[in-house]
Order: sequence, then structure tokens, then C-alpha cells
Amino acid sequence: MAGQTIMDSVTATIDQATRTAVTARIITYVQRGWPRLGTPLVRFRGQFCYVDAALPGHRQPTPILRLRYQGSADRWDIGIYLASDERYTESELPASFGPKTGTPEQGIDHTFILYAGPST
Repeated sequence: MAGQTIMDSVTATIDQATRTAVTARIITYVQRGWPRLGTPLVRFRGQFCYVDAALPGHRQPTPILRLRYQGSADRWDIGIYLASDERYTESELPASFGPKTGTPEQGIDHTFILYAGPST
């Protein structure tokens, strides 16, 4: 198709079945790896999935991870919350971060370690 970009082929919103499945995956993975954080808060808006967690010493859940949907439950752009700027970024991740695209579990591994330490 002439004039079509890659972003045109990615769904702007995430269907309910994918939301439900990804939410369950994220909750299970965080509870298994970081049980001290309890149940993470997972919410969706447009093409994004946001993950917050109750960090030790904080009363409210802290933003940690934003996933940008890439058309599959296993393919997301991974963004980390920068508390200093109160924003998410996919472009300013540390070089040691690893791939900037991956599964929700890879996103959790790469971002939660920076906020909550290694998994147990």
C-alpha cells in the first residue's frame, strides 16, 4: 500500500482479550518475582499499558513501566518512568537496559530492578 507506514498497521487500541491476558501475565510475574510489592496496578489507555507498584516506604503505587503495544501480546516498546521528570521514556534508557522492545515480562525485568531491586 502506497503511503502506509508501519505505525498505520499497529492497532491504536488494545482489544479486551489482550488486555485481560497481559494483565494476568503482569500480575503473576510481579507477584512471583517481587512478592514484597504486592499486586501491581495495571491500566490501559490507547496503545499503552501502564504498570505501577507499591514500593517499600511509599503509600501510593509508584509508576514504573509503560508498554507501547506493537500489535501482539508479546511485542511491546518498553518505557521506564523517570521520577525526576515525571514522564515515561523509551529513548533514554541505560545502555545496559537491553532490548527496547520485548514481552511484558522483559519490560518488568528491565524496569523493576531499577526501582525495586532484583527479583527474588
